[in-house]
Order: sequence, then structure tokens, then C-alpha cells
Amino acid sequence: MQKEKTVGRQCVGTQIADILEERILQNIYPVGRKLPPERQLAEEFGVSRQSVRAALRILSARGMLYARQGDGHYVSARVSQALQLGWEEVAGRHDMADEVLDFRRSVEGLLAGLAAQRRTEADLQRLRYWLAELESAYGQHDSERQAAADAAFHQVVAESAHNVMFTRLSESLLRLLKGHTRRNLANMFAADRYAQLSEQHEAIFRAIERQDASAAQRAAEAHLDYVRRSLHDDAERAAREAVSAALAENDVQGVFVETVAGGGK
Repeated sequence: MQKEKTVGRQCVGTQIADILEERILQNIYPVGRKLPPERQLAEEFGVSRQSVRAALRILSARGMLYARQGDGHYVSARVSQALQLGWEEVAGRHDMADEVLDFRRSVEGLLAGLAAQRRTEADLQRLRYWLAELESAYGQHDSERQAAADAAFHQVVAESAHNVMFTRLSESLLRLLKGHTRRNLANMFAADRYAQLSEQHEAIFRAIERQDASAAQRAAEAHLDYVRRSLHDDAERAAREAVSAALAENDVQGVFVETVAGGGK
């Protein structure tokens, strides 16, 4: 539940903008979400609608919001892109999936430990929801939905640490990693791996639930180690298959027979 805040008389629009910006950074208003109507915000803060409009203009100028004529104000994707763009520019030129996973392992271990210390009952309910969503998606053999639920589970772990900087960092890492692993989604959620992934997610959840920070960190790190090994195995298998396919194409074109017949010349 969001914190109730009141504003004073001075710089009312700026104060309201700062409060709304904090909610955006905390994902209370996530990217793409429509903000409450001006009238509702005016009633909440006990100010005029003119003051609310001033706050919305400030946030729009900051790149946090964009307006749809006759509809209202929405949270801009630029909120997430600001942190993500610098990494994506480099990652677009290089295969950084392994580096991202290595970094993510350290970050998520820390986040899981903090989540165990700081989580609320509402956080636990959200984690349970996404675990159930993962199970449902697996039962329907929907790998895209599984991937979305998996990312949401890990993002809720980050948000359960109740630190805005970690919330935005985790979101950026998950989006960046998804771009590198999109081709591996089906393999990551195959039947032989899903059982292990499910056990690992459950271990993270149980440790957070009983507020065991050390166990939560170990469980998160073990999970990321498994994901990293799995993606590495997939990459090696894909490389072998590419070589085999090239050799098979040579067979069809008679390269092997021609080389042998020519004495290897």
C-alpha cells in the first residue's frame, strides 16, 4: 500500500510531482499505467486541480509521463529506458548474456536476502501469485507466458527489498537478459528443467517467507547458477548443430566425395 503524503502551500505542483515520481520509481505506477484522474489526485492531496495539472506538466517535462488527448496521463517507457539504454548500446554490439547473468547472480542474491529481512505479507501474496501463474503457464505449455511469470516473480523479489534503486536495476537487468535469451525460452522451460526451476523458485520463496536472509541469498544464487549453466549448454548444443548442418550440406553438394576422390587436394 502506498504511503499517504500531504503537501504544504509552497511549490505545491513540485511537491505533488515529487510524490508521484516516487510512486512511479517504486512501480506503484508502472510503465504504461494510466495515472488516476486529476479530480481524484486533487482530492487525495487536498489541492486544486490546477495544482495537479502543474505537477503533471512537471513530470511530462521530466520524461516520466506522456498525455493522450482526452484520455489522461500515462507513465512513459523512458522511465525504464533511462537506465537501460546505456547497457543496450554496448550489448547490441556484443554478446553479453554471460556477463549479465554473472552480474545478476550477485545482485539477485543480495536482493533475496534483503527481501527476506524486509518483506511484508502483501509481498508474500504477490510472490505466491506469480508462482501459481508459472505453474498454470507450464500446464498450458505456454513458454512465453512462463517467461513473463518468471520475470515477474524475480521482479517482485526485488521490489520486496523495498529500495527504489534496486527495483529499477532489477527491471533493467531482466529486460536486457530477456533480449539475449529469447531464442532459448522453449528450452529453459522444457519439462526436464521446469521441475528444477520450480524447486528453486519455491526455495527462494520459502526462505523469504521465514525471513532467513542467508538461505534466501543462497537459493537465489544457486538458481542463477543453474540458469547460467543451462543457457551455456544450450549455446554449445546450438554451435554443434550448426557445424553438423554445415557438414550435412557439404554431403548433399558432394564436397566430401569430391575431396576423397581427389586425394585430399
